[in-house]
Amino acid sequence: MATNTITLETAQTWANAWRSLEDKSPYVDGLKGWWVPGEDLSQVMAEGAVNSRMYIGLDEEDLKLMIVAVDEGGNDMIDASKGWYIYDFTQHIPPMGSSSSPLN
Repeated sequence: MATNTITLETAQTWANAWRSLEDKSPYVDGLKGWWVPGEDLSQVMAEGAVNSRMYIGLDEEDLKLMIVAVDEGGNDMIDASKGWYIYDFTQHIPPMGSSSSPLN
């Protein structure tokens, strides 16, 4: 098994635990995850990052997933003048999910 991976069974358990909160939190409301374009991940890493960090936010209507580059010291790299941006992933699953995924 590759580093930092989990089994399908663990992933399904975690996904089901999230979905079980639907009656307790208005933010769950059918949200299963986010679709993340490969280009966006490539851009984050191209900024000189050794890692990335994701943040969850909320606008007037929806949850938001944001990703930033992280340097070797564990610091967020956020400075547009240096080409270090905050990327916004707002394409929820559904509708961007795969109907054939065992996590869907």
